[in-house]
Amino acid sequence: MLKYKLYWACLLLVCVACNRVSKDEKIKLDFEQYTLKECPKHIDPCTRLDSACYDIETRTIAYYYTVQDDLDNEELYTDELIETLYEDKLKSVKGSLQLKQYKDEGIAFCYEYRSTTTGKTLLQMTFSPEDYGK
Repeated sequence: MLKYKLYWACLLLVCVACNRVSKDEKIKLDFEQYTLKECPKHIDPCTRLDSACYDIETRTIAYYYTVQDDLDNEELYTDELIETLYEDKLKSVKGSLQLKQYKDEGIAFCYEYRSTTTGKTLLQMTFSPEDYGK
């Protein structure tokens, strides 16, 4: 009788373990749900968050934005401005409490800004754990 109970207990453990979702899969599902529920979302008058997703293979959370009006000008994105925006966004990532759980996991962050009129990528910034100090 004890062997029978032990067998079923082990079988139950195996089934539970097989159905368990990995941290990476959970993060991916969370961002899929976030995109479905929250996007598109206007961040400011010129910037709209279109989607956010998590790539398990590269362990990167990507935020995809569209810019319009004053920010929708390719000539605006000079090297100097890009450097300033990069430093500002890096500072934001480093200080973000909302991203803490992902930073603790060593996940990278990518921010892509596209033109509303042309669809071209105007700015893309990626921050690895080495960048934000993991």
